[in-house]
Amino acid sequence: MLQEKTTTVDKYQVLSEEIATAVAAQLALKPDSCLGLPTGNSPLGCYHLLARWSQEGKVDWSQARCFALDDYLESDEQISFQHFLQTNLYQFTNLKSENTFNPRQVDNYDHLIEQIGGLDLTLLGIGENGHIAFNEPGTPLDSWTHSIWLTESTRAANQSYFSKATSIPRKAVTMGIRTILASKKLILIVSGQKKREIMERALLGQVCPEIPASYLSLHPHVTVLSDFEL
Repeated sequence: MLQEKTTTVDKYQVLSEEIATAVAAQLALKPDSCLGLPTGNSPLGCYHLLARWSQEGKVDWSQARCFALDDYLESDEQISFQHFLQTNLYQFTNLKSENTFNPRQVDNYDHLIEQIGGLDLTLLGIGENGHIAFNEPGTPLDSWTHSIWLTESTRAANQSYFSKATSIPRKAVTMGIRTILASKKLILIVSGQKKREIMERALLGQVCPEIPASYLSLHPHVTVLSDFEL
């Protein structure tokens, strides 16, 4: 059960340290690890810590390969998730530019991931409607990387990342559920009380397409880290 793999920490900073430590440990264990990386506020503290540790020479990314979970389509580069990862993490590491990958820049993302050896560790956030990556409610279990129309609730939740004059993209590309579940290890990051209800439904309810995060209970090596009591 997912709830048996859940760790609660007191503050967002401690949560960020837990996640950053797990990523650093993965790279120490396997320097050529393939990592699946999300964007947004939930992993941001982790990225800032990893950036600092990398500048201090504590984390080596020279052999790592990093795969963005998703990205907007038909949007400016400045609001792309690739830009987010570049400005908040990649530029502070010794990660090779040719080892950063994005689903909107690759024709067959799943084939590329498989060719390289599969994802070793994937970080995930959860949306208030239960989405993981950009797999919105209704996404089937047997889905690989695909384009998707974003729900209005997801677009509204992402409003804070855009100026009032900038329209929020309606379409995105995302790793599918099967892509994510094929990762050897998963860490689900749950930050903020507003995620409590959907997290409880995902952890304690039925596995169903209406709550894509519930599919994670099918994975044998998933850890849930939150900064509130479940």
